[in-house]
Amino acid sequence: MRGSKGILGLAIIAALALALTTVGAGASASSGGAVAAKKKCKKKKPHAAKKKKCKKKKKAAAPVVRATLNWSNGGADDVDMDLFVFDVNGNQAGNGSDAIPSSTLSPDVSGPAGSETFTDLAFNQKRALSFGVCYRVGGSVHTDYTITYITADGVSHTETRADDGNPPSLGSSAHVNYPGGAPIPDNYCPGTNLVP
Repeated sequence: MRGSKGILGLAIIAALALALTTVGAGASASSGGAVAAKKKCKKKKPHAAKKKKCKKKKKAAAPVVRATLNWSNGGADDVDMDLFVFDVNGNQAGNGSDAIPSSTLSPDVSGPAGSETFTDLAFNQKRALSFGVCYRVGGSVHTDYTITYITADGVSHTETRADDGNPPSLGSSAHVNYPGGAPIPDNYCPGTNLVP
């Protein structure tokens, strides 16, 4: 009798061990299945009958400063330099107002030195933008300036105009255009002449 109780006890222990192993394997298989499903989602199978949609994480668009205008050595307090930006839909930003969607323009600044910037909040859309510098002053005052702008292809461009009294420096009210793919209206800087 003792022998049969020992065998019965061993059989119960073996059955429990088998049950635990089966439950553990099932749990392992189900979590492994999830990993396998994720891997299948990454693989492209053109011949598969049923297409599985994979969720792709979209990267948030990082703001990009598309243009910066810096000026200095303005010989008068009424020097008014303005950065202008134009998009392909006829919207513009400049002189303190911004009608270009998904963008910000720094506050309008005037005086012998200053800086203005235009930030594109949707640079991932690779929008074509053109740029302009509008210079207005009460008399004939030479002013140095540098404009740096980024075109839709991601290339950065910089131009400096120095106060040396020779073209292409600005000595009186004028404007300078920097095409980047969007049309530039003729009248964005009234009362000035275009300087090449």
